[in-house]
Amino acid sequence: MAVLAVLAVLGTPACAPRLDLGSEFLWSAQHETGDLSEWLEGGKGGSSADTPDTSLAVSTDFAHSGKYSVKLSNAAVADYETVRLWRQDSYPEEAYYSAWYYLPQAYVTTDDWTIMQIRAPVPEDPTVVSQFMDVDLRSLPGGDLIVTVFDHRPQYLRAATPDPAVPVPIGSWFQIVVYFRNVADDTGRFTLWLDGQLLYDLRRPSGFNQTVYFTPCSVSEDLAPPASVLYVDDASVSVGQVGSSTTP
Repeated sequence: MAVLAVLAVLGTPACAPRLDLGSEFLWSAQHETGDLSEWLEGGKGGSSADTPDTSLAVSTDFAHSGKYSVKLSNAAVADYETVRLWRQDSYPEEAYYSAWYYLPQAYVTTDDWTIMQIRAPVPEDPTVVSQFMDVDLRSLPGGDLIVTVFDHRPQYLRAATPDPAVPVPIGSWFQIVVYFRNVADDTGRFTLWLDGQLLYDLRRPSGFNQTVYFTPCSVSEDLAPPASVLYVDDASVSVGQVGSSTTP
């Protein structure tokens, strides 16, 4: 399958050539333009940062493929602050949302550290984008950071953490893939893999709006050390699986 070949390219060193994503990819951002033009293309995306404590920049510090990634910096202390990228569109009911992340060091969280959001317009007012599904990092007592999922609807909230918990790597790239079946009945799904390992498979209604805001981000407060850095690269939305293990 062509998409599996793409996965092999995604795993190559930083000197890899530009990726050939194939026809199953609806959108991607590899940042080899040295800017955020892939996110902004067609007026369907953007970026924002709560200054002065957060910032966003295309960087050559680390890259999953090619030369560039996006550096998200967040030094919020007293209150949650946000730095984010987003890409919005009327995506198909079933799609895969993927991004690669790099943490140059470990951090200790006091609460959720959100690194990906699936958001949607409020049905009553499409100019307002709601919080919906968050992918978070949380610290364990031993110092590991694990991935958790939070649904902002009061009947769901935090999903049960897998047992045993699976830590994210520090100092190497890791991939988060979400399969989102965006329908309003009980066949709705939010399935998440970390580096091809299934962590969550949540089945619940979700299709209150077909417009999806795919949002890699850094939303945090009171991390230790307080000035956090998170890198994002090779983000994509596709209609086919993005790895041999990511089949819902």
